[in-house]
Formats: sequence, structure tokens, C-alpha cells
Amino acid sequence: MILEAWRVSRHHVPRLGVAALAAAVVRKVRREGIAGLVRGFRDLAARAEDERTIYAKWVAATALTTADIERMRESIDSFSRKPRFSIAVPVYNVDARWLESVVASVRAQVYPYWELCLADDASTEPHIRPMLERFCRDDARIRAVFRQQNGHISEATNSAIEIATGDYVVLVDNDDEIAPESLFEFARVIDREGLVDMIYSDEDKLSVGGDRFEPFFKPHWSPEYLETCMYTAHLACYRTDLFRAVGGFRKGYEGAQDYDFVLRFTERASRILHVEKVLYHWRVIPGSTALALGQKKYVVDAGCRALSDRLSRTGRDGVAQSSPYPGCFWIEEKVSGEPLVSIVIPSAGRDARIRGRATDLLVNCVKSLRSKTDYRNYEIIVVDNDDLRSTTRQFIEANGCRLVHFREPFNVARKMNLGARESRGELLLFMNDDIEVINPEWLRRMIPLVQRAGVGVVGAKLLFESGKIQHVGVAFDDDGLPDHVLRGFHGDSQGYFFSVAGNRDFLAVTGACMLTPKPLFESIGGFDEAFAINYNDIDYCLKAHHAGYRSVYTPHARLYHFESQNRERVVAPQEIELFLQRWADTTKRDPYYGRMFRNKPPDFRLRPVGEAQSHQWK
Repeated sequence: MILEAWRVSRHHVPRLGVAALAAAVVRKVRREGIAGLVRGFRDLAARAEDERTIYAKWVAATALTTADIERMRESIDSFSRKPRFSIAVPVYNVDARWLESVVASVRAQVYPYWELCLADDASTEPHIRPMLERFCRDDARIRAVFRQQNGHISEATNSAIEIATGDYVVLVDNDDEIAPESLFEFARVIDREGLVDMIYSDEDKLSVGGDRFEPFFKPHWSPEYLETCMYTAHLACYRTDLFRAVGGFRKGYEGAQDYDFVLRFTERASRILHVEKVLYHWRVIPGSTALALGQKKYVVDAGCRALSDRLSRTGRDGVAQSSPYPGCFWIEEKVSGEPLVSIVIPSAGRDARIRGRATDLLVNCVKSLRSKTDYRNYEIIVVDNDDLRSTTRQFIEANGCRLVHFREPFNVARKMNLGARESRGELLLFMNDDIEVINPEWLRRMIPLVQRAGVGVVGAKLLFESGKIQHVGVAFDDDGLPDHVLRGFHGDSQGYFFSVAGNRDFLAVTGACMLTPKPLFESIGGFDEAFAINYNDIDYCLKAHHAGYRSVYTPHARLYHFESQNRERVVAPQEIELFLQRWADTTKRDPYYGRMFRNKPPDFRLRPVGEAQSHQWK
């Protein structure tokens, strides 16, 4: 029963690494015995089944009607741009029924301006060639090329592209299916936006029996997330001339050939857009990558090589490696130069109970910084209220911190701005005084991210004293107000498709540990002092976003945040009103957390269909 519960639930809940899972199981047995463990897995299975039921209703709610299709076809006539799509399908010894299905899904496209380019990779199964020849006879838009030697998927895909004549290339596997509206949705984006280099959609999985499950609702374009996993995979279209200029697929990266290609393609692309609809159905059959990536080591190895090549091409000094989560990659990058980091800590000299003992928070924070941080070029600026205890002041001064006194009415934003003005560093790191360092490399893992072009803010992984998640990124609810993603989940959870396990863009991160370049801080006006207590950090991230900069969460900087796990955050009404006046139009369409997910709390669980806005579903 335990194994069955895990099998059912493993794709639908934030997963743990193998070691973390084993430790969690041991703790559960010690606390609650085997019966408690069984109950836990039953709860997981129930949640997974609940998600699967919700998604089944989602699928039913989004099914195209005859009227939908007719409206789409009528709207095509009004398109000022009608791009032609070349659908490239490499074929090798695929089961006849799946080959029939993929071709049928292409022929069922609402949008008519397409060609299907089939490349047989010297299949040995006798049914392949006759089927391809029949497809070509049945529809003039279908063409096939027959390779004389097997070259594996990279060369076969390139052969399909060689006969392509369309404006955009669309890649489809020979045993999957695409939704009838797929090309229509891509064409509609191109008609609306003009020249686009790449468009990608959401996807789900398709069982042998035809059931759809495990939807992957993706964020908008996130370069950091792409280096964590091949999240754009299906369905995507690429501008043909740029596809060819990049060089197509490279042999030697089989299993991750599409990942290697997309990494190269996006380095040269300027406009990458996301369609928030499930347009691809990835069939799960025995032996497929969709079913068991962890069992295919060559896929993971090829992904690491593709990322290592990317580092070399882009002049970055780092190492790509697989993570404990199959399909998730980590890059350990070296700091460029040795920039001075100014750590600004606004403090009120508070005490709190940590590990059962009364603790001076500021002393504990500084002690952990000095003893556990292996990046040494930093300064610490403490902005106090000029009322620290003498023992605290002596400790702070003995540890080389600079004290800046704040003697005005309470205003956290003003205190942080004051600390920033007194700083000497190229980079500013704002930190609460109730923080404690966990991993010594935390700072040198944050710096390379904020040194990347287009990145304006980097946030850390913060844990409660219990080890559960306090912060791994910020999402926004239907009202446009912020909340912490997966707050209270297990600290080693991988999150929704590695959203916790790897680097990822969010619209905002918390100011409890936030790194930003000083020139950017000064150019956008620092923290808005109208947000005296709350939202000043979120407001800062949104100002950076509107200036064209990304906010990045990284799991490789891990720190404790001794905020009360059960304390409900209270925000002054005037701060809420000001925040919504300024940002509601932006935050009500969070580009990194889809509205098909629940957001109270934001835990990546699907909403019931009835709670969704109508345009989410069609």
C-alpha cells in the first residue's frame, strides 16, 4: 500500500530527494509508528487523486466545441499575418497506432497553413515506410524523407528540417499528440505581436489508455529556470531562419538534444513568448523519457554537457551538474572579480527563543555571518534605533560592524535606505536581524546570479527553525497581494516541476535576504518609504521588473529565518491601498505563477474549475 500511494502521489505533490525522503520516513515512523506512515502516504495519495480529478474536470471544461472551432476558423481570415508552420517529426520503429495518432492530431489542426515533415531514421519495422507513403498520398501537405542510415534522433530531426519550407519549425515526437488549436494559438500570437523568435506552451501527459494527467503549467520566459530544467520543451515553435542559423540539433547529445538546441537558440533569440494553454500531450509508454527520466542516466549526462557548453559559449566560469532530483540541473558559477558586498541589517535589538533558548537575534545573525560565510569581501552595516544593549553594541563593534543610528519614527524602508547611503559596496544585501546562515557558500552562490545581465534582485531559500519553507519566492493572489510560495512545506521539497529545487524567476522575492546592485538601487529610488513596515521589498522588486530586470530565487543560498511560523502577517490598510493602486495591474497577472493555481496559499495546486475565470479555461 505504501509503494502504491507513493506511485500515485509522486507526480502531484512537491517531492523530496531520495535522502530527504528516507529521513522523512524515519522521522515519521519514530513519531507515529508504521500506522502513522501509512496514514501519511494515504493522505498523499488522496491529494494526488484529488488533483487528478480536478484536472479531469479541467480537461472536460477546455474541450473544444464545434462552435469554438468555427469561431477560430472565422478569425483566421482577419489575421494580417498567416505564418506557415513546418512540423518536424523524426520517426523510428514507432508503434503503428501512435504514428497514426500523431499524424491525425496534425491533420486535425484548426489552422490550415502547415506542412508535416516526416523523417524516417532507417526504421527496421516493415510497417513504417508504407504508412509514411500513405500519409503523403492522403494529404499534399505531408512529405517524407527516408534516411539510408540510422543517425538517431538528432540527425533524423535535422533531416526533417531540411525539407521544411515554413516560417516556423514545430518539433513533435513520433508517439505524442498536439491539441487541435495548437497552431492556431501560435499563429494568433504572431499576428498580434509581429516578429517572434520562439513561442512555447503548457503540456500534459497522456496515458496509453488516453487519459490526460500531470499538467505542466509553465511560467513566462525565465532564463534561470531554463538552466534548471528543460521547461519549454513541448509544444514550441522556432523561427526557421534562426533555427538554421543556430545549426539545428547536434549529434552526441541524444536524450537531451532538444535541451542543447534550446539553450543555443535562446542565446540568440530576442522575443520568446508563452501561450498559457495545454497544447501538447506527451505520451507515457514503457521505456519513455516521460515515464522514467531517472532511469536514463545518459539523458542526464547529455543535459550536463549541454549546460557546460552553454557556460563556455557565454564566457561564464562554472560547473554544471545533475541534482538529486532527476531532470533538475545545478550550476555552480564563480564570482566575477571580487565585488564588495554591503550587508545592511536594520535591527531593533530584539530577543527571541531559538532552539529553546532566549537569544539576542542581532548577535546571533552577525555571529553566523562571521563564522559561516566563506565569501570574505563584505562589510556589515547595522542600522539600529540607538537603543542597543551595551553588551550587544560591544559584540557588534568587536566583530567589525559599522553602526548607523536611526532616531526617527519607526520606518524599516527608511532605515534600509539610510544603511545603503552609508555603504561602500558595489552590491547591497539587505538582511533581517532574525537570519542565521546555514551553508557557507550562500553569498558566493548569490553573487554570480546578480552579476548576470538582466538580473536585478536575487533572493535566498529561507527556512523556519523547524526546517520547513519560509521563503522560496513570492506569488500574488487574485487581489494582487503577495504571499510566499509553498510556505510551510518540507524544506527539501523539489516543488512543482523543480520550482524549489533550482534557480527560478519570480515576480518578487523577500527583503529578509535580498541582493541587488547598488547602481540599480540608486537608479530606481531604493525602497519607497511610504511602505514603512510592509511591502517595501515587494515594491522594490516590482520597480526593478518595470525597469526591465528579473528577480531570481536560488536554493543554493540557505538560511534560517526565525520569523514566527504561526504568526499571521498584519499589514496596515493604507499600505495595502497604496500597493494595489500602484501595482494591481501588474500583480493580477503574475507571469511566473499561473492563475490556474490556487493562490491562498500559493502552493501550485490546481483550482477547482468553478473558481477559475472563464478565459483561463478557453
